[in-house]
Amino acid sequence: MDITRRALVSGILLAAPVGLSALPGRAQPSPNSKSTPKSTPKAVPGNATGAEPATLEKPVLFDISTTSGSLKESVQNGQELVWHRKGEPAGRFFQITNIAVALLRSETGGQVTVTFSCNVSSLGYKTLEEAKLNMILRTKGGAALHSWALGIPVKCTDKSQSLPPQTHDVPREISANVFTNTYSIEIAEYTEASLPEQKAQRCE
Repeated sequence: MDITRRALVSGILLAAPVGLSALPGRAQPSPNSKSTPKSTPKAVPGNATGAEPATLEKPVLFDISTTSGSLKESVQNGQELVWHRKGEPAGRFFQITNIAVALLRSETGGQVTVTFSCNVSSLGYKTLEEAKLNMILRTKGGAALHSWALGIPVKCTDKSQSLPPQTHDVPREISANVFTNTYSIEIAEYTEASLPEQKAQRCE
């Protein structure tokens, strides 16, 4: 009887779960050991190295002609947008030429789409961010009807590059008024207090 009782107690002790500290791969760290803090990677300078402030020489103004009952187009007279080194008009960075703007009204008259197309020439420089423009649709007396902010990418190239047209839908509640009363379009540099200054970087 005593032999049977001792064998039973021994079996229970052997079946008891093993502590976590005894499991392989789960050794507890020494109380005196300290974890080494991870080093924070240093910031790497971005593409802004060597970038220079660029400013638009002057805005351009286009008259609008009515081509049909549903289409109005800008009248080209050699207008171009030129960016140069700030404070140095002779130091040209890039330019936009062959600018064309069109207002297309849908058959039902409920939607008006503005289309912008142009050619971009890099004069040895590229932009780090798109060149920001503000297009203002004006009445015959010069009052602003609607505006559209758009961006033009400028890349390093040896020749004038034609960009894909950009489109913008005029809000429906003002589309009829905008289409009927737009007589001119002004394109100027887009400015905003929180907007970073336009910069250009020399092509390598």
